[in-house]
Amino acid sequence: MARLVAGFVTTIATYSPSAVVAQTPPEQPAWVSFPALFVAQQEVAEPIVPEGDAAVPQIPNDPESAAVLDSEPTSSPRYTPDPDASSSGEAAVTRGEGDLRLADVIASLYRDYPSIAAARQQNALANGLLVEAYGAFDTKLQGYSLNEPVGFYQNYRHGIGVARDTWWGGYVSAGYQIGRGEFEPWYQERDTNDGGEFKVAIVTPLLQGRAIDPRRVAVFQASIDRQMAEPIVQQSILDASRDAVNAYWQWVAVGAMVEAQRELLKLAELRGEQFEVGFEAGKFAEIDLILNRQLIAERRAKVLETEQKFRSTAFKLSLYLRNETGQPLVPPDSWLPMHFPVIELPELNDFESDLAAALARRPEPRLLQLEIRQIQFDRQLACNQMLPRLDFVADGSQDMGAAASSKRDKGDFELVIGIQGEVPIQRRKARGKIQSTTAKIFQLNEKLRLQQNRIGAELQTAYNALVLSSQVVEQAEISLRAAFDSLERYRFAFERGKIDLIYLNLLESKANETEIKLVEAQQRWFAALADMQLALGLDPLDQAMIVSQLPASSRPGPRNLPPAKDLKLDQFEEDWKMHTQPRGADAE
Repeated sequence: MARLVAGFVTTIATYSPSAVVAQTPPEQPAWVSFPALFVAQQEVAEPIVPEGDAAVPQIPNDPESAAVLDSEPTSSPRYTPDPDASSSGEAAVTRGEGDLRLADVIASLYRDYPSIAAARQQNALANGLLVEAYGAFDTKLQGYSLNEPVGFYQNYRHGIGVARDTWWGGYVSAGYQIGRGEFEPWYQERDTNDGGEFKVAIVTPLLQGRAIDPRRVAVFQASIDRQMAEPIVQQSILDASRDAVNAYWQWVAVGAMVEAQRELLKLAELRGEQFEVGFEAGKFAEIDLILNRQLIAERRAKVLETEQKFRSTAFKLSLYLRNETGQPLVPPDSWLPMHFPVIELPELNDFESDLAAALARRPEPRLLQLEIRQIQFDRQLACNQMLPRLDFVADGSQDMGAAASSKRDKGDFELVIGIQGEVPIQRRKARGKIQSTTAKIFQLNEKLRLQQNRIGAELQTAYNALVLSSQVVEQAEISLRAAFDSLERYRFAFERGKIDLIYLNLLESKANETEIKLVEAQQRWFAALADMQLALGLDPLDQAMIVSQLPASSRPGPRNLPPAKDLKLDQFEEDWKMHTQPRGADAE
């Protein structure tokens, strides 16, 4: 596992937040100011360099340690709370050194997740397209050797030269040719003096093709493709991180549910041992023993169902947690955290500033803006193609050496200059292109407006979910403490024969359901936190490292149940009498 951890450290150093966030806003968002907890400084530009083992999110490297889910439950038939647990509020407890942290999963995601690795190739792909587009301006080496060895006109022609398209839409060529033999009267230009002929030609557009042409449009669009590579990688990271975070917290939550079901099963098993002894001593009826056996079987089946779900979440998590070779790594039970981290709600400030920061960070608006720019180049080209084709041409040549004929008409420098042009009368191609690109730009602008609205709605939704989820957690904790308080009183009544086992089972099941609801509430809160961070466009690895450094919560739940109250017999008898007394009895 040491190599796996080393790989994660390399990943953190290589893919720093500055390499992930497409555009860093000038200041920290104020609407959601995560107080020293959730928001990492976005101005960090240098790579993250670990300082010692404590600064590196560690993958647990002790698979032989005692498995969390296989640890022995309490040996008492009552729910036995952690003696160090807080009776109210939320305090911090020590987290296990072998726990799998959220930062471990996200670091593995950055390093080896296939969709992110594929997205990183977008830069190489765009560079290749840019090089290909510049290939239209390559200098071309040209040559020929044409011979007519038989026939009335026997001649031989050879030539070599270079040519190149210019950046401003023109064409330049230069070369050397030599002709020998007898040429047709209408092809006398092929004949040269004994030293051959040097020739230079140039074509320069004056209207269409001067400001822009298809070759330059291809270069501009390829350059934009290269600019799109970074937000494409960022979008892939944000999408994959959302799934990875949800998979991680689901794995943590279901692991806690397994422990809750095992605690409930242990109660029935320990009570069954007492019933066995009591039945043999003649103190308990056989029907109570049989009913408790039924409860044990039902609860054991529920444990198995929850364990099956837990294995499924581990398999799903392995898609994002990978070993040093990039293969999925199923986390063992011993890596399961004992508790959720502490929960602290961010403060509500200015929505507009946070929306502006999110729009600057998020890749979706940037991708749409770049796509609009590409279409604008197509439209600009179409507008230019509405102009007539009018080119300036110049052609100069000079023969060298002795005269090839008695006419001596090849010795002087020859120069041809002029203009040439054409224009389609209907110009339907250009007009149709203008119409289609204008409509496309309008569509993309509407998509951009919708995306900006969607990001604003995501921010509001995420913050609303975060606030209400925290309230649900608080109410679920109150409900759990009340459920266990009620359960202790009814168990006190059961031990004195005032209620039967069926009623006690209902109360124990209800307390177990309340315990699981608190676990689910905490899972939803951390999922809402991740949604908020991703809606703001914050770097997932930064945020995961901060969340992973939070201390564990001491909220009641599996492995940390509420403490039982010390009930006195006389107080209980008086309270039970009032509970069982019919309503209105005192008035009569």
